[in-house]
Amino acid sequence: MYKIKSVLALLLLVLLSQPVMADSLKPSLSYTPMDGQIAKVEIRPGVGFDEAIESLKLRANQHNLKFVGVNQLYKEIEALTGKISKRIEIFNFCDGIVAQKMIEANPLMISFMPCRIAILEDQHGKRWIIAMMINSDMIRSMPAETQKDAKRIMEAMKDIMLAASTGDL
Repeated sequence: MYKIKSVLALLLLVLLSQPVMADSLKPSLSYTPMDGQIAKVEIRPGVGFDEAIESLKLRANQHNLKFVGVNQLYKEIEALTGKISKRIEIFNFCDGIVAQKMIEANPLMISFMPCRIAILEDQHGKRWIIAMMINSDMIRSMPAETQKDAKRIMEAMKDIMLAASTGDL
């Protein structure tokens, strides 16, 4: 009788612990706090949305940042809602060699890639150029040569945004 109770208790323990064991095998997310910076500049009156986009792309090319894509978010919003949306576009640029160096220095740098610059019209009709920038502390944590490249990319992003805001080619 004792043996049967022990076996039943053991079986009950195994059965009850099964979900716990299964849960321990599930992947879980880890979080790393990162200080980011958001840069924004208003597009000057008289500079058209398409003119700003053209300036953005041309200036990026001057900095050897490859245009790797665009997300015309406003079109998706219109398709989903059936309503006209304010214009929102997100442009992606990349220097693959610098990206590789930064990822080797810190794999979390991938979260900043590709470099994204958005142009949008807000609810008041103002048009903005907005981008997430890598902060100085994160750049300083990289090897010296990678720091130099990362700083160059961040300076290029600023120049691209300012050129687009004024329509400079």
